[in-house]
Amino acid sequence: MDFGLTQTQKLIRTSAREFLADRSGPATVRAVADGDTEVAANLWMDVVELGWPALTVSEQHGGAGLSFSDLAVLLEELGATLAPVPIAESAITARILERFGQDALKAELLPQIADGDVLITPAIVGRDASWDAHNTGTVANRTGSGLVITGEARFVSFANQATHALTLVNTDDDQFAMVVVPIWKSPGVEQIPLNHASGTPVYSLTFNEVEAPTSNIVATGTEAVAAAAELVATGSVARATQLAGLARAVVDSTVEYTAGRQQFGRPVGSFQAVQHHLAEMAIAAKQVNHLAHAAAWSFSQDGYSVDRAARAKIAASEKIADLCWTAHQCHGAIGFTWEHNLHLYTRRALAWKTDFGDAAFHKAILASAMGL
Repeated sequence: MDFGLTQTQKLIRTSAREFLADRSGPATVRAVADGDTEVAANLWMDVVELGWPALTVSEQHGGAGLSFSDLAVLLEELGATLAPVPIAESAITARILERFGQDALKAELLPQIADGDVLITPAIVGRDASWDAHNTGTVANRTGSGLVITGEARFVSFANQATHALTLVNTDDDQFAMVVVPIWKSPGVEQIPLNHASGTPVYSLTFNEVEAPTSNIVATGTEAVAAAAELVATGSVARATQLAGLARAVVDSTVEYTAGRQQFGRPVGSFQAVQHHLAEMAIAAKQVNHLAHAAAWSFSQDGYSVDRAARAKIAASEKIADLCWTAHQCHGAIGFTWEHNLHLYTRRALAWKTDFGDAAFHKAILASAMGL
């Protein structure tokens, strides 16, 4: 594969950097982390106007029809600025609808996703906090008109802004079903905010006999399990790409700080121990970047590469949080203060390392894909 950017990708990167530098600085990130819903809502409205939710939605359904590789360029910039917007969540669920949904459901929801009128967020983690599709925390009874859903989904990102959740349920006939559940002011849906390390809105959703029509069922049986597995793989690559952007920003800021910080009459970056730290950080960031974009490229083909997705998330989960801790060491005491921005990156890295499965989870997937 070619690691160079296409003209389209260069335009995406340039426009994203300009917008995010102006609209998603540390003040915005801190405001959203402090629970300012108005700031979050206004930022999302601006993002919708840019057309980012439509990026990978097919042209047939009102989107731009770009590839997952194109999306990865945007996700990297979102990670570099910690932008608190649910682009990854929207793109992940839109992809699953495109690949597994019935034509009528796609025709109804995908144009609205592209326009920003509908935001669907993944909600498949149960009480055991596992991303394994077989451990769903929700059940459903079949009725003549659809499903009646009861249970709990945890660690649901941006549930307060989402109109729907894409969840996996175990039905009363002992089958799995993936279903789009309306959650915006929906009777029977309780949203409980979680004090999450990420600094972005994360909720626990409780479903109390919530009705979803048959037309909202995306897939059933083994196909629903396959859809859930692909959702996790897609999410893991999205997070790995965001972590690559986060790592790049941390490396750049640490190099800048150590070049200007004087100790014993010389920049601390001139000391060999600090140079070794910086080199290790740069290598880790570049490794994750290559693995993440290679995995994203595989999603742009017919299907995706299970092993590339797993390798990308394993590397991102294992390396980037450690990279942030090394950055703290290079910054010294100032890097541990609440007023410094570095902790925003560290907290996000710690949250994202487990999102859509941690390293151990994806090592098991990789071992299975390799027949071990």
